[in-house]
This record gives sequence, structure tokens and C-alpha cells, in this order.
Amino acid sequence: MAEINEKHTLILEHERQFANILASHVLDKPELSIWMIIIPIIFVFYFYKFQKFIDGRKTFAEHYLVSRKRALDEAVEVVSTGREPDIENLAALSDVPDSFRGQQAEVFAVLVEHFMKLLRSDGEDFASLVKSAYGDRMNYLLFLNRLNRAEKEVNTALEPHLQKTLEGVNSIMNTIELQSEKLRRENAERFFP
Repeated sequence: MAEINEKHTLILEHERQFANILASHVLDKPELSIWMIIIPIIFVFYFYKFQKFIDGRKTFAEHYLVSRKRALDEAVEVVSTGREPDIENLAALSDVPDSFRGQQAEVFAVLVEHFMKLLRSDGEDFASLVKSAYGDRMNYLLFLNRLNRAEKEVNTALEPHLQKTLEGVNSIMNTIELQSEKLRRENAERFFP
């Protein structure tokens, strides 16, 4: 069981790093200018805006990780006990309306399957777990495409409902999708040079 716990930690740390990097690409980071150094009051304003950026990034990452942690914990339970994954229960725990649970369940199914592969593979770090689980870049990219597609389906289904409460949701979701795909592809290239 210690081996599974170590892999759990490696996987969760990778997901946490990914969430933080994604948040940095999605949220607008304030820029430091020469005027801020010359006029101290502007410098104070910069630090205020920068702290809001840091807090926003942290909040974004925490919310992004909720479903990943649930899927990872489910995968650990499945690998440890041999039972079947309970995807419907995971989807029911989500904060999405009932009419979108099917799309959310697909995201969970893809994630749980992925995490189970990683937990059953050999390696000392996340990259080596991915190499062991997928064998080559093509297989890993096929998984990433499935995940991207499943996430887009959830976003597409939720978008009309979020537009009522969140201004600019189309742009935000588009940025999240594009940056996620870009970061995942960069990881694939790094894992499988």
C-alpha cells in the first residue's frame, strides 16, 4: 500500500503543478513598470493587484483540483480493493446540474482510467509513471485527446447557463481549454522526447 500512496502523492503533485501553471496562463498577472519604482504609491497598488492575482490563482487551482482529487482517490480505492469504479457517484458529487452529469461522468471515467493506469505502472516520478503506463507519445496523446474532448463537452453544455451569471465566460472557457491542451502537449513532448 505504501507504493500506491507514493504514486498518489506523485500524481497529485503533478495535478497541483498543472493547475497552478494553468491558472497563471488564464488569469491576468499585473505588470511592473518603471513608474511603480519611481512613484511609491503606485508600487503599493501593484502589490495589491499582485496579491489579488496570487489569491485568484490559488482559488482557481483549488477548484480545478477538486474533481482530480476525487477521481484519483477513486482510482486508489479501485486499485487497492479490486472493485469497479463508481463513476456515477463521482459525478453526483459534482456541482453541476443533474442534466450535465452525463458529461461530467465521462470526464471522471477518463480521469479514473488514467489514474488507475498510472497507479499500476512503475516509476519514481510522474514522467516515468506516464512512460510506463502509456509506452509511447502516441498512446499518451490519444488519452489527452479523450480528456480534452470530454472536458470540452462539459464546458459546451455548461456555457449557456454560466453566461447568465458570469460575464465573458466564453473567453474564459476558451482560454482554459486552449492553455490546457497546450500544457498537456508540452508535457507529452517532455515525457516522450
